[in-house]
Amino acid sequence: MLYYNLSKAFRTIVLPALCLLSTSVINAQESDPSPWSRFGLGINLPNYSSPQQLMGGVISPLMENNVINPDQPASAASCKTTLFQSSIYNNSNFMTEGDSSTTSVTGNLGALSMVIKKPTGKTALMFGIIPNSSKGYNLYREFENEDSGNIIERYQGAGGTARGYFGLARAFKGKKWIKIGESDSLQIHNNSINIGAQVNYLFGELTQQEIMDFEDVGIYDHKTSTTLRHRALGGLFGLQAHQLLGNKYDADKNFLRSTTLYVGGTFATAANLNSDFEEMIETVIINNGLVSHIDTAFYDSNEFIGQTPSKWTAGAALAIESGNGKKIVLAFDMMQQDWSKYNDQELNSYLVEGNASWAKASRMSAGISYKPATTMSGKSMMTRSVYRAGFALDKYPLSFNDGQLSGWRATGGFSMPLEGSRSNSSVHFGIEFGKRGLVGTDGTLLDNTLEESILNFQIGVSLSPFFKNLWLTPKLYD
Repeated sequence: MLYYNLSKAFRTIVLPALCLLSTSVINAQESDPSPWSRFGLGINLPNYSSPQQLMGGVISPLMENNVINPDQPASAASCKTTLFQSSIYNNSNFMTEGDSSTTSVTGNLGALSMVIKKPTGKTALMFGIIPNSSKGYNLYREFENEDSGNIIERYQGAGGTARGYFGLARAFKGKKWIKIGESDSLQIHNNSINIGAQVNYLFGELTQQEIMDFEDVGIYDHKTSTTLRHRALGGLFGLQAHQLLGNKYDADKNFLRSTTLYVGGTFATAANLNSDFEEMIETVIINNGLVSHIDTAFYDSNEFIGQTPSKWTAGAALAIESGNGKKIVLAFDMMQQDWSKYNDQELNSYLVEGNASWAKASRMSAGISYKPATTMSGKSMMTRSVYRAGFALDKYPLSFNDGQLSGWRATGGFSMPLEGSRSNSSVHFGIEFGKRGLVGTDGTLLDNTLEESILNFQIGVSLSPFFKNLWLTPKLYD
C-alpha cells in the first residue's frame, strides 16, 4: 500500500480545504460564469492542472519528473514513479459593460490525474479526467412594451463538458561517455525521446433557459428549456525530446552545471460530436420567483452529429542547472484549433445562433520556473520550493459581430515539498489574473461591449509513494 506521513500543517489545513471545497463544488460544473458561454460548447477552460497553469499554460515541452502534465501524453514517461495529482480553484469574474457591472464567484475541482510507473522504468500508464468547457451565464433584461406592459427577460445557462483520458507513454534514452580530468570518464544521459498516446472521451450536459415574465397578471409567462448532451471519442498524440547542450564536472566527478534544450508537441485528432437535443416550450406563471407549470406548448427531441476540429501544440524550453541545486527553466508554447471552417458548413450549426460564428482558436504561452540554490543543511523550505510565473494570450473559437473573443492571463505561484511525507510529494499554490473581451481586427477592445476581469486562486497536490515503497518493483530476494 502507499504510505504518506503528512505534516501537521498539511493534515490540518490543506486536506480539509480540499475535502470541503470539493464536496461543495463537485456539482457546480458552471465554473466560468461568462455570458459568452452561451455559444458553442461554452467557454473553453484553461488547463486546471496547477504546475503547468502556473507557467501560463505551457504544456508541450515540459518534462518534469515529480508532477503530471495531463495534456501532454509523452510527459508521463518522464515521471520518476507513480503519481496522483489534483487541484481546486476559486474563480472571481468582474464584468462591466457601459455603466453596468456585476461580480460572480465560482469554484470547482481541477484535473484529476494519475500516472502509474515503475521506478527506473521507461513505460508509464496515465489516466484521469479534466474540465473542458463551462456554461454558466445568468442574464437579465427589463423593458416596456406598448401592448404587454413591463416585461422581464432572463437567460440562464448551466453545465459543462469534461474530458476523460487513458494513455501510454514510452521513453528512449541515449547515453554517452564524457572525459573527466586527464584519465577518467563518466557515463551520462545526454538525450532522450518520449512518445505517448491517449484515448480521449469528451462528455457533458449543457442546459439553457429563456424566461419571459410579463408583469401583467392577465398574460401567461413563457419558458423555453434546451438541453444538449454531448459525447465524442478522439485521440491525442505527444512527442518530446531533450538534448544536453553542455555540461561540466570537476575532477572528482562532482556536477557543476549544465544547459539542456527541450522541445515537444501534441496533436489531437478531429472527433465526431454526438449530441442529444431536447427543447421544451412551456406556459407558466411566475410569482415571486416561483415558476408554476401550466401547459407544454411544444416539445422536440433530436440527435445531431457535429465535430470537434483537430488541434496541435508545439513548444520549447531551455533549462540551466547548477551543482548547488539552482535551476532556471524558460519555456514557450503555442496552440491552434481551427473552428472557423465550420462557418460554411451545416456541421456544428446547431451550436451557434444569432450574430455569433466560429473562429480560429489559439494560445501563446511563455513561462519561467526557478529553484534557488540548496542551503548546506538542505532543510530550508524556501530553497526546496520551485517558483513559477507565466503569461498567455488566448483567442477563443467565437466571433460576434465584428470582433473575436480574446484575452490575456498572467500567472504565478510556487510548488513546495510536502514536509514530513518522506516522498517527492508537493503542494502547489497559484494565482491568475486576466482580462477578456471582444477584440477587433486592430487588436483593441470594441467600444460598448462586455469586458471581463478574471481572478483565480488555486491549490493543488502531487502525491508520490513513500521512498521505501518500491511499487511495481520485483523483490530482489524471495
